[in-house]
Amino acid sequence: MKKLLTIFSLFTFVCVFAQSKAKIGMSLEEVKRIFPNAIESKYEKTITLVNADTIHGLADAWEYNFTDGKLSSMSFSKYVDVLSEANFKKCLKATKEIIEDYTKLYDKPDEETEGKQKFVDPYKEHHYGYDVLEAKWKNADNQKIKVEFTFFGGKGEYHFIVMINHFDKDYPYYE
Repeated sequence: MKKLLTIFSLFTFVCVFAQSKAKIGMSLEEVKRIFPNAIESKYEKTITLVNADTIHGLADAWEYNFTDGKLSSMSFSKYVDVLSEANFKKCLKATKEIIEDYTKLYDKPDEETEGKQKFVDPYKEHHYGYDVLEAKWKNADNQKIKVEFTFFGGKGEYHFIVMINHFDKDYPYYE
């Protein structure tokens, strides 16, 4: 049984980080070979490939952005619009697992910030959202990486947002 769990854990780890095959600086053609089913779009001088993925139970897509034919950033953003304690816990659990996975790949984060990690229903106790959890790596395989879970709110509209962002290590805007 223990061997089966170990195999399952390794399989999950490999599947979760399928995007890690793509590296900042790769050409559009290289990334297309890795993700042949990705959908391509173009806006002005930026080309984006979108590839569906599920990470620790959160289904959405990775966006691979190319500037001058080179991969300049990649991101995964999951918005959850149904506010509930169960969905909050699901997002928090997934974010913690993603941070654990990245820690295995890139070592401890350079910064980790824990915000409020309990669900507060904004319709019962008014608020404008809050930061839940964030981890940053400043130079992980020549990339800046940020993983975050935010309870976003304003003007009566609320979402849980789990995001993963990869940028070149020299990217100047790293909030």
